[in-house]
Formats: sequence, C-alpha cells, structure tokens
Amino acid sequence: MISPRRVLILDDDEGNRVLLDVAIRTRGFSGDCAGTGKQALALASQNSFEIALLDVNLPDMSGLEVARKLREQDPNVVIIIATIEDDDTTLKRAQAYDCDIYMVKPFDLDTLLNLLATLDAAEVRRRHEFTVVDNAALRRRR
Repeated sequence: MISPRRVLILDDDEGNRVLLDVAIRTRGFSGDCAGTGKQALALASQNSFEIALLDVNLPDMSGLEVARKLREQDPNVVIIIATIEDDDTTLKRAQAYDCDIYMVKPFDLDTLLNLLATLDAAEVRRRHEFTVVDNAALRRRR
C-alpha cells in the first residue's frame, strides 16, 4: 500500500488550519497542522513532509523564516507560500528563500487541491522554478 503524501500546514488562523486539514485529507493526503512557526519547525524536525503550505504572518516569526529553515533541513520539500501579502517585496523574499509556489489569499480551495493532487514534488524541485498562482479572477469576483 502506498502511503499518503504528507503535508505540513502552517497557519495561525485555526479556521484556516481546520479547513485545509479536512480538505487535504478528503483528497488522500495526510498531514500535520501548526499555528506558529515554532510548532511547524518542531513537527518538521520529527516528521518528513513532501509539501509545506505556509502562511507568512505568524505570531512568533515570519513564515518566510520558517521556509528558510525548512529548506535547510530538507532540500526536497516543496514549499508553498499562502499569504494575504500581495506585494513584490514579500514575493521576492519568498523567491530568495527558495520557495516553490506563491499563492495570494484568498485563493480558490479547489485550485490548491488540484495543484496538490497533480504536483510532482521531485519534478518541482528538479526544475527549480518559482511559480506564482494568480488569483486575479477571484479578486475580481469579490
């Protein structure tokens, strides 16, 4: 039996964590949730994750700092930044910290789930490209 792909979810908003956790589990993933950067790093030191879904604005440290530390710990983890920060500075920092995918909140949950379902982690890391998932259509609908 193939083990489910493991996802680390880091978001300081409990509602977001629960929603994302339930959503990924319904798609066959397994995962762990953290509400602070410190909790996420502790989980990552004890577990292996294929994907890390990280918020940026956290109570104890930046999610980008968590991304940098995760990358040092595991060069193969796919790091997805999911943040309300829709500015060039944050985007460039995410790219400089070797994150793989950048999504601006709010994003369409189905878009994230389809991305996760089709993601080839080894290919993403091999290509070493930075992808921005555009949510402009969603912003126009709101």
